[in-house]
Amino acid sequence: MQIPVIKNELAGALSALGKLVSRTSLIKAYQGIEIEGKANMLYFRTRNVIEQIEFRLFADLEEDFPATLVEYEQFRLAVRNCKNKTLKLEIDNGEVFIEGVKLAPVEGHFPVPEIIPDQDVCVTELPADTLSALEKLAPIADKGKDVRKVLSGINISGDGFTAANGKELSNIPFPLEKTGSVTIPFPLALLATKAFGEAGRLTTWQKDEDTHFELTLGAWTWRAKAFKEHYPNWKRVVPERTEKTHHVSFQQDRAEMFRRYLRGVPDDPRKPTTIKLSRLAEVPDNLHLESSNGMLFSILAEFDPNWGDLSFVVRKEILAHLLNEGHSRIEINDVLSPFVGTGGMGQFVAMPVYVKKPQAQTEQSAEPVAVQAAPVEAQPIPESTESVPVQIPPHPQENKNQTANTNTTSIKENPTMNEPIITRTVSAPTQTFAPNTEPVKVLPSIDELISGIEAFKSTLKTLSEESAVMSRRIREYALAQRQKDREYQQTKRTLDRVRVATGAA
Repeated sequence: MQIPVIKNELAGALSALGKLVSRTSLIKAYQGIEIEGKANMLYFRTRNVIEQIEFRLFADLEEDFPATLVEYEQFRLAVRNCKNKTLKLEIDNGEVFIEGVKLAPVEGHFPVPEIIPDQDVCVTELPADTLSALEKLAPIADKGKDVRKVLSGINISGDGFTAANGKELSNIPFPLEKTGSVTIPFPLALLATKAFGEAGRLTTWQKDEDTHFELTLGAWTWRAKAFKEHYPNWKRVVPERTEKTHHVSFQQDRAEMFRRYLRGVPDDPRKPTTIKLSRLAEVPDNLHLESSNGMLFSILAEFDPNWGDLSFVVRKEILAHLLNEGHSRIEINDVLSPFVGTGGMGQFVAMPVYVKKPQAQTEQSAEPVAVQAAPVEAQPIPESTESVPVQIPPHPQENKNQTANTNTTSIKENPTMNEPIITRTVSAPTQTFAPNTEPVKVLPSIDELISGIEAFKSTLKTLSEESAVMSRRIREYALAQRQKDREYQQTKRTLDRVRVATGAA
């Protein structure tokens, strides 16, 4: 039985199916791809120990055929080497041929997939932007091995899709009619399907102590086990909007310039690369950016009226994630609380980098404390010192003995008559550094930078045209030189023939 299949559809599906193929697995079945024909549909499946993915493709089948395992790599190469837009897939007695080339069979078979029960099943309809949301959340999910495993997945609940890694958090709200939540593993194979704009369905059910799920998007079905561990209550870290909340926003074209700036900032292998965000008094309509290695940049932005001299520091990769999700507004209460990115899909929450302020260094000198039983005469105090009378509180034991005599003491008595007077000499603070008298360097405006870039592009274009003219002249000179060489050789051969003919005569 020959089945015509569009090459591009099958080749695109194989790139996603290959994400789950275990090429080094000891179980041979996990190195292959399963092909099955049923009810005018072709099914292509692969799986590993914990996941299975299936691709459905409509085909005009003469009859159904059972599932057959073939080697994945050979199947992929046969499809890629096909020269036609439509390839011929042939099934004959359990053997598979592509354009007449027989594919090597694989011993064994896939485990029987879990059957969805008839009851106690939760079905949630997924919107068309599901894969786009998963793609934006993928960089946030933690892929480290030394962290909580549940943070490596993506949580799906009535509040939408959520990913976190302990340093940053992103939530994309969707109006899902779902009670409770489920945390799916990192959807590597599902992201490779490129099923953007396809609505889907999430089905979950319990078996023993495990939660199983089936996620369907268009022609793709992905099955796996959900994580058992509960997902953290991420709403607790989202700061509340108050009157003290400051915000800065910028247009999408400025956000693209922001991204290009971040890509140009080199990474430091010794420490994390950070970006300081601030507002300079000289250019109040610009967001000033300064990397930890000294690269400066600024973009046009709008600040709230109470922003003042607020500045905070953020890690470079966190800012990149914020911009990649399409956010163009940053809200922050203070530098010790999380900031929130909005304007794109959902909201992005992360902590700024805490920068310890340097303590002012002052030189202090203290002379020994002099205690006298009677008042002392005033003595001249040298410059930069000050005499401060301080009363020493009585010892706790003496305080107990004097409690009984408190009421009999006359009010007119001087209570400090018998108390010692302490003269403490304190050094006056001295200036340990010179004030910065250099004028503040005013950064050029964004319009000046853009005009400078355009002028530089024009100069490059002129140099390129002049280089092309010089190259053309060099080629013309080389052609003329070769033409002269040919004429010289031709003249020389003619003279040789004349000389030979004259000598022979």
